[in-house]
Amino acid sequence: MGVTIKTVKNDFPKIEKELNSLNGKKVKVGVLGGGEQAWLAAIHEYGWNIKVTPKMRAWLHANGLHLKASTTEIHIPERSFLRSGYDTNIGSVLDETDRLVGFVGSGKMSADEFCKTVGLLLADRIKEYATELDSPAKHPFTLQRNGGKANPLIDSGDMIGAISYEVE
Repeated sequence: MGVTIKTVKNDFPKIEKELNSLNGKKVKVGVLGGGEQAWLAAIHEYGWNIKVTPKMRAWLHANGLHLKASTTEIHIPERSFLRSGYDTNIGSVLDETDRLVGFVGSGKMSADEFCKTVGLLLADRIKEYATELDSPAKHPFTLQRNGGKANPLIDSGDMIGAISYEVE
C-alpha cells in the first residue's frame, strides 16, 4: 500500500525565516531613555547618600525635621525593584516565552510581536513587583509629607509608570 502526501501550501520556509529572525534580538526592560525618572530609579535601585547642605538643613528644620549637627548625609536605602522584580518573575516569564515561541513556529505570531509581548509581560510584572514593595519603609518624615503612601517607591507613580521595554 502506498501513501501519497500532497502539500497544498508550503509555509515551512516562511516559518523558518520568522524563527531565524529571532536570532540576535534582545528585549530590554527598565526605566529607559534617561531623564528624571531614570535618575530616580537608579537612586532607589542602588541607594544613595545625599550631602546635607546648609540650605537643605534649614528647609528640613522649617518643615519639622531637626537634624543633629553631626548629620552630614541623608541615606536613601537600596530598594531594588528592577533587579529583584526581574529575579522574582523571570521564571514565569520564561515559561510563558516557551509557550509563545510556539506561536511564532506555527506562523500565528511574528517575531516582532513575540518580542513585544515578552517585553510587555516582563515590564508589567516588574511594575507589579514595584507597586507591592514595602521595604525598607519610608522615613516617617517622608511618609507624613506624601500623604501616608506607605510604598517607598510610590509618590506620584511616574517612576513606576516609566518602566517600559524596547526591542533591539
